[in-house]
Amino acid sequence: MKKLAIALGGGGARGLAHIGFLRVIEKEKIPIARISGTSMGAMVGGSYALYQNADAVEELAYHFIEQPLFESFNFDDFAAIDKNGNDLKSKVISVMGHIKVGLSLFKTLANPSIYEEDLVEKAYLRYPDHLIEKLPLPFHAVASDLISGEEVTLKKGSLRLAVRASSSIPGYLPPVKWGKYLLVDGGVSNLIPTRYFRKTEKELIIGVNVSKSIRDKVDLSSGLDIMQRAENVRNYHLTKLKVSNADKVVSCRLGDISWADFKESKNIIKAGEKAAHRLLPWLEKELN
Repeated sequence: MKKLAIALGGGGARGLAHIGFLRVIEKEKIPIARISGTSMGAMVGGSYALYQNADAVEELAYHFIEQPLFESFNFDDFAAIDKNGNDLKSKVISVMGHIKVGLSLFKTLANPSIYEEDLVEKAYLRYPDHLIEKLPLPFHAVASDLISGEEVTLKKGSLRLAVRASSSIPGYLPPVKWGKYLLVDGGVSNLIPTRYFRKTEKELIIGVNVSKSIRDKVDLSSGLDIMQRAENVRNYHLTKLKVSNADKVVSCRLGDISWADFKESKNIIKAGEKAAHRLLPWLEKELN
């Protein structure tokens, strides 16, 4: 029977869908050969490579996002920017989100990020540390080097630091020093890291995409909306090239849930389970 090489894509809170996806694969007793991850995909993938149990990963996720310190990151303000709806309440929430985030961004004029190193380091103490090369399941995280402009695969060293580097959103979280590199979010260079898996007859390469669909209806009434849309279009075409070696890329249908909306965690995880169930008929044909 073939095994799966699974690449878990970045997407902030939307990346919690990976927990649901892995839970179904686990329950179906489909063997996993290796995992790679970008950003939240690295957080979920790294912990799954350690525990090999989706329930344990979910427990860790809630332990992480329910800590009082997590509220200091003001994700609700970032989620408010994505608030859809034509009613007055939705518009007010969106405007207030833009104002609060705009004020936060003033900090970056004199600092490398909105949130300071000490705060981020304390928050990540909830994430388990382990040597990547000694994980029970082979794993690597992907980050982006600000100095060389290259994407970097992290296959050895501290799991916690690698995950931090892979999920350090530029401008929001401080870059991570890793040897000669200065690393930020892997999604800058490779949103769904399938490319480091070699094609073999014994493995199927699966990419899990948690990004918003490029075909979703979007508001293009402001310059900011247009800039965001242009970035999304660019990322869409870049990702298509990056995952060209995958046997299958499955998308989690998350609608317009914001990358910062951790209050939707349960629904996001359920969407990951549904994505895996949609994939099962194809897997049954291809695995044997």
